[in-house]
Amino acid sequence: MAPPGFAPPSYSHDRIPTRLVNKEHPPEGTDTNGRAYFIFFSYLGLAVSLTTLIVLRIFKSYSILLNSTTAQIPSKKHVRMFVALAIWSVLMVWYYEMRYFSVSYKSWMMWRSYYDLTPDQMHWGLWLKETSLFKEAWETAVVGNARYWWTNQIFFFACGLGLSLEQRGKMPLENVALRLTTLGIRRGIKHTWAFMLLGQVCSVSFATNLYLIALLVSPPPPPSPSSVGIYRRKWLGPWLMSLLMIIFTEGPAYLLADEHYWFHQTDFLPMIVTPHVALLVLPIARALLPGKFFTDSSVEFAGTVYTYLWSATIFGGGLLIGRMTALSYAFSGFRGIWDALLENPAVSSIAFDVIFCWVTWAAWLSIQKRSEGDVLGFNEDEDEKADDWAAGSTRVASAGDESGVRRR
Repeated sequence: MAPPGFAPPSYSHDRIPTRLVNKEHPPEGTDTNGRAYFIFFSYLGLAVSLTTLIVLRIFKSYSILLNSTTAQIPSKKHVRMFVALAIWSVLMVWYYEMRYFSVSYKSWMMWRSYYDLTPDQMHWGLWLKETSLFKEAWETAVVGNARYWWTNQIFFFACGLGLSLEQRGKMPLENVALRLTTLGIRRGIKHTWAFMLLGQVCSVSFATNLYLIALLVSPPPPPSPSSVGIYRRKWLGPWLMSLLMIIFTEGPAYLLADEHYWFHQTDFLPMIVTPHVALLVLPIARALLPGKFFTDSSVEFAGTVYTYLWSATIFGGGLLIGRMTALSYAFSGFRGIWDALLENPAVSSIAFDVIFCWVTWAAWLSIQKRSEGDVLGFNEDEDEKADDWAAGSTRVASAGDESGVRRR
C-alpha cells in the first residue's frame, strides 16, 4: 500500500480519478484556473503583508523606546539572537514547504500524465485547481504515529503563543519567568491578531520570535488601574475565551491521534479547522470590538487564572506527547520517530517549526533567568518603573509618535 501523501486522497480506490473518466470541456474563453491562482497568491501575499506589518510596528516601537528617558534599552545581543532565530525558522520551514509543493505537483502530474497531459509543459493552474494543498498537507503530516509525534506539538505551541499574547495580569514575583513570557496585551501590543494569523499562514516559530522581539523593544506598561469602580462589570473576562481556546485547540489535537479520523475524511477536516478558528477568535475580537468588552474584574485575579490556564496547556500538551511517544515506540521504535522527520516535506515543514519553537522558548526563558527579570526593563520594583514611564510619556511623545505612546 502506498504511504500517505503518495497520491491525492481524492483519488478512487483503483487509483483512477473518477472525475477524469467523464470529463466535460469548459466553454470557450473560460478561465478555469483564475480562482485557484487567486487563492494561492493571496495566501502568499497575506504572509508577506503580515510580516511587513509586524516588522514595521517593531521598528516603530524601538524608535519610541530609544527616545524614552526612563525605559531600559534591551540588550542588542538578545535582539540579534531572536532575529537570527526568526530568519532561520522561516527559511527552514518554507524550504520544506516549497519542497512539499514540488512533491505535490509531481505526484499530481504523474497521475494526470496517464490521460491528457504531457510533462514537458507546466500546468500550475490546473494543479492548484484540482489539489487541496491544505487538506493533503495535514493528512500527510497527521496520518502515522511517528509523523504525528512531531506534528502534534505545533498545536501546543500555537496555544502557548495565544496565551502569551493575551495574558495581562500580574503574577507572583516567585513566578517571574512565567510572568515575563505572558505580557502581550499588557505590554501595549495591540496587533496580537497579526502574530497569531502569521503563525497559521506562515510559521508558528517565526511568529513567536517576532512576538518576543516586539516584547523586548516595547516600552514598559503604564501602572495597572487600582480603582475598583473600573471593574464593576462581571467576573467573567477574556480569560474564559482563552480557556475555550485551549479546549478547542488541544482537544481536537488529542482526538487526531485516533486512527478513526485518519480514514474518515469527513471527520478529519473539522478536527484540523477547529483549532485554527479557536486560536483566532479572541485576537480578532480584540481588533474589532471596543476595549470595554475585554476588561477583567481584577488584574490579580486574571493573573492567577492564567497561571492555571498555562498549567492546563502544559499538562494537555505533555499528555498528548506521552501518548504519541508510547504509540510510536510500540509501532516503530525511536528510529521510526527519527526517520519520520525527513520522510515527507509536509511532515518536515511542521516538524522543524516545532523544533524552532522549542529552541525559541528555551532561549527566552534562559535569558530571563540570567537577567533576573530585567530583560523587559522591570523587576520587583516594576510598579515604580511603570510610574516613571507614565510620568515620562509626555516627553517621549514630544520626541516621537504621540499616538503610539498614549496607547501604552
